[in-house]
Amino acid sequence: MAGDVESVSLFVPGRLCLFGEHCDWAGEYGRHPGYCLVVGTDQGLSALARPAQEFLVETLIPDDRGRPTGRKRRMSCPADAATLARAARDQDEFFRYCAGTAHELHARGGRGLDLRIVGMDLPLRKGVSSSAAVCILVARAFNEVYRLGLFPRELMEAAYRGEKLTGSQCGRMDQACIYGKTPVLLTFSRGDVRVEPLTPAGEVDLFFVDLAGRKDTLQILSDLQQAYGDSAELQQALGPDNEAILRQAHQAISRGEAETIVRLMTEAQALFDAKVAPHSPVQLASPLLHELLAFEPIAEHIFGGKGVGSQGDGTAQFVARSAADRNEAMRKIAGAFPAMRCFPLTLRAAAGGR
Repeated sequence: MAGDVESVSLFVPGRLCLFGEHCDWAGEYGRHPGYCLVVGTDQGLSALARPAQEFLVETLIPDDRGRPTGRKRRMSCPADAATLARAARDQDEFFRYCAGTAHELHARGGRGLDLRIVGMDLPLRKGVSSSAAVCILVARAFNEVYRLGLFPRELMEAAYRGEKLTGSQCGRMDQACIYGKTPVLLTFSRGDVRVEPLTPAGEVDLFFVDLAGRKDTLQILSDLQQAYGDSAELQQALGPDNEAILRQAHQAISRGEAETIVRLMTEAQALFDAKVAPHSPVQLASPLLHELLAFEPIAEHIFGGKGVGSQGDGTAQFVARSAADRNEAMRKIAGAFPAMRCFPLTLRAAAGGR
């Protein structure tokens, strides 16, 4: 390998699940492949990284609206496998995901690291994979600082294993944020993940909304995973039913067909509400999500929308009729629901696309 670099600037976005919530872990059961379509957000984490003798990570502390406060949080520890593993398993350690990923990269030739997160506009704990983003950030930092030469899939695996070391019940969908703004089709089967980037032919104007609600992702995952083995309905929803929608959605995104995308989003949400949500009825009642999906003042500006991630009252996503309509819809939501925050997202046309 070439010598270490002095420092590197990094940006890792969040991940928005367009289609296929919960199908990553369901595919691991081996009953039916799981299919997901995801894309990176415009928002994310910016950082500076450089070699160090110890493992040090420092981050800004935003307020509950994501605005800078001037305050910072930091951890540092010896950069050895045993210490990093202990930090990853410490549920009181704020940076345990970082430590878990550092533990995985230590085994691949990484040493110490000085990582300073200098920008953060990604909503936290809202279903857009903020935890996976920080794990990918740590993995990329080690890879680029020490020129490890790891492929994206290897970095995704290291980030996944690092997060799992903390006791997280995460699936393998979230680490696709490593592909940035490129839409990605993920196929999950027992012990295997296939990754296929998409190239949209036309632009699609989306936005997503932090619902400012409450949800317990760990409880949702626990409820659904406990029910999965005995529920033919849940297996059908996360297996064949989801695959049928994903095959159509793949074509619609590739062609940039916004109206078709939304028709499928509406179908996916109805499927989720009918066959998935009843298995976690408290967490997936989602009153804020359904109120916003039915919010009449934005109907003229959107084609439609659906929930995001584990669902619940975390985040909603919408497809707008145009960039101008998107701005107007976001303005109306902000006026009617002051606690909610809106974030624009555009699926970009491939070079030479229409």
